[in-house]
Amino acid sequence: MFKERLLSSLVFAPLVAGAFYLGGPYFMAFILLVATLGAIEYRRIVILAGIDMSSLFVAVSALVALTGYIRPSVFVAALFGGAVLLLSIALVRTGSAPSAMYSLSGEMYIGGFLGALTILRAGPSGRTWGFLALLVTWAADVGAYLGGLALGRHKLAPAISPGKSWEGAVCGLAAATLAGAILSGPLGFPAGFSTISGAILGVLAELGDLVGSSLKRFAKVKDSGKIIPGHGGILDRFGSLLFTGAGGLLIRTLHGLMFR
Repeated sequence: MFKERLLSSLVFAPLVAGAFYLGGPYFMAFILLVATLGAIEYRRIVILAGIDMSSLFVAVSALVALTGYIRPSVFVAALFGGAVLLLSIALVRTGSAPSAMYSLSGEMYIGGFLGALTILRAGPSGRTWGFLALLVTWAADVGAYLGGLALGRHKLAPAISPGKSWEGAVCGLAAATLAGAILSGPLGFPAGFSTISGAILGVLAELGDLVGSSLKRFAKVKDSGKIIPGHGGILDRFGSLLFTGAGGLLIRTLHGLMFR
C-alpha cells in the first residue's frame, strides 16, 4: 500500500502543483475534475446509505465550484440558487428530509468549499495563497500518515476511523506548522503569520479528513472510490484540501485586514 501511495503521489502531485502554478484554464480544469468526480462519489456514498439523491446534484456542485472564478458575488448567488434548486428537487421527488439535507450539505461540502478554493486562487496573489493551502495540506497529510505508521498507538476517533491515531494527528499538525514556517520566505509572508497559518490549516486538513471518514463510515464503505491507486477516490485524496482551501480564503481576508 505504501509503494502504491508513493507512486501515485509521484504521478499526481506534479499535475496538481502545475494546475495551481499555471492557474487560468488549467486550474479550472482541475476544479471541474475534482468537483465532478467528488460529487459523483458523494452521491454514490449517500445512495449506498439508503438515501435518494438526484443526479443533478453532480452538475450543480461542479457549476457552483467553477463560479468562484468569475467573482465572489456570483459564487454566492450560485451557491444559494443551487441550494434552492436541490432542495426543491429533493422535496418534490422524494419528500424526504434526509435527501434534502444531504443534497444541501453536499453542495456546500463540494461546490462551496471548492468554490472558496477557486476564489483564493483567482484573487490577488492567488498563486502564492494557493500554494500555501496546497503545500501545508500535503505536509499535514504526509506527516499524519507517516507519524501514524511509525508511532500510532492511541486511537484518535475509533468510531469514525480506526486507523487514525493521536500520534499521527500530532505529527500531521507539527508538519503543517513547520511547512508554514518554511514557506514564509519563498512565499513572502511574515514568519509568525505564516507559522500560525500553517498550524490553522493543519487542523483544518485533519478535520477535513475526519469528515470524509465519517461520511464513509455512515455508508459502511472503506474508500470513496478507486480512481487513485493506494489512495482511493477523489474525496479520499482531496477531502482535506476542501477545508484548507476555504480556510486559506479566510486567512487571506484576515491578512488583508492585519497588514493593509
